[in-house]
Amino acid sequence: MERDERSGLAELAAAVARERVAGLVDVYLERRAEAFWRLAGGRIVARETLLREGAAVRRAGVFASSDGLDRPALAALLGITSRALPPFAAPRFPEAPALEEVAAAWPPSWSGVRWRWSWAAVLARRSAVAIARPELAEVTFRDGRRALACWPALPQPELEAPPPAAPTAARPGPTRALLAPAATAVLIHELVGHPLEGDLLRRGDSPWAGRSGERILAAALSVTDDPTRSDLPGGFSADDEGEAAVARPLVAGGVLVGALADRGAAQALGVPPGNARRAGVHAPPRPRMSNLIVAAAAPLSEPPRGDAEIEVVSVSSGTLEPASGAVLLHVRTAFALRGGRRRQRLAPFTLAGTLASLGRGILATAEPAAAAPEPGWCGKDGEAVPTGAIAPWLLLEGVAVR
Repeated sequence: MERDERSGLAELAAAVARERVAGLVDVYLERRAEAFWRLAGGRIVARETLLREGAAVRRAGVFASSDGLDRPALAALLGITSRALPPFAAPRFPEAPALEEVAAAWPPSWSGVRWRWSWAAVLARRSAVAIARPELAEVTFRDGRRALACWPALPQPELEAPPPAAPTAARPGPTRALLAPAATAVLIHELVGHPLEGDLLRRGDSPWAGRSGERILAAALSVTDDPTRSDLPGGFSADDEGEAAVARPLVAGGVLVGALADRGAAQALGVPPGNARRAGVHAPPRPRMSNLIVAAAAPLSEPPRGDAEIEVVSVSSGTLEPASGAVLLHVRTAFALRGGRRRQRLAPFTLAGTLASLGRGILATAEPAAAAPEPGWCGKDGEAVPTGAIAPWLLLEGVAVR
């Protein structure tokens, strides 16, 4: 958390407090800069830039936002005169980096690279908190896939070139699957991350509502949401309500121990705040994930391919159906295994399980754990925020190919 005394933000916060705006909760300021390079045949063919800024004001039961960040725009949101506000200065928009300095050439399967920088500040309780976030690097592929990392590292998911053999259909029915870190990240994202967001818990829309302290995984797996990891896309120094970033244990040794909350959910659930995030200046803050760190008590030294029938390298998306308890992984890249070796590439399919079967079905974890470039952007009710993950390999039963 950074308190910026040189920009005039502290004076601005004090001036807003003096105006005693009825029901004022907080003021949010933001600037974003993006550059997008279009690629064709491994070469840059075009570059686009975008600069955005805006402000948002929350009052009791009211949310208002504007694309302006000057004093008149902010005064209009607050319902006061601009003369009541002192001058303040947001950081200047930085120059976009040179993509050519990151790499000399790019794979033909890449269709674009995006760089994103953002700055934000929250004014509340007569104080100003500036929020630091990592610069982002996003790669778009010709098939529509997107992968996310922190600039200047460019994410490179598996299979840059398609294998020569055509994929075969996976055999339907129960199977034992080995999930690579990217697939593990999506599974934990749906199984643990989303269901422990405080707004879902408050509404009773989460399968984990009211189950704190219970064992939900038979395996000694631990999951922590850690926004302090500035090397991962979901990092931040303070959340979008100005609360200091803190690593939040969610599952410890298979036992449910935590939740992700903004201030409203924290009060209702009796847990600490610090996980409020906004998809942009025009969206109010909500409890959201940041970076999920998955760790095991005694991982194997290498993936146990000899114990699995299929190896899931990556998934295009995951779904949790709270009413039925079904968990679906829509597999993009997978291989049939025989004798511990990859034999055939499989056509896309769905891997299905339930909360109960997955809770019992994690048989082993294995190194090497790795940062996952996907799911990257996490969508919720049409609002997307960047997320990161570090996950191990998982050997999983209690799932079936559909």
